[in-house]
Amino acid sequence: MTDAQLYFAVGLPVVAVLTSLIVSLVQISGIRGEMGSLRGEMQSLRSDVRSDIESIRSDIREIRSDVKLLTGKVYELMGQK
Repeated sequence: MTDAQLYFAVGLPVVAVLTSLIVSLVQISGIRGEMGSLRGEMQSLRSDVRSDIESIRSDIREIRSDVKLLTGKVYELMGQK
């Protein structure tokens, strides 16, 4: 076996392993980037949901106060008769 054949027999698997490691690192980096963007989107959605919930709560408070007012008026009318 010549020196060139030995270098080729040892070097080719080493290059293949290093290449696969580099590809894996690139994929992991891409996944991390996607996770970061998804995390940002989730935070914006969470803030939108919170504002929607607060809006719904204020609407419910208004409805409750209107129901109390109407109930009071009904009691007044029933008391006058």
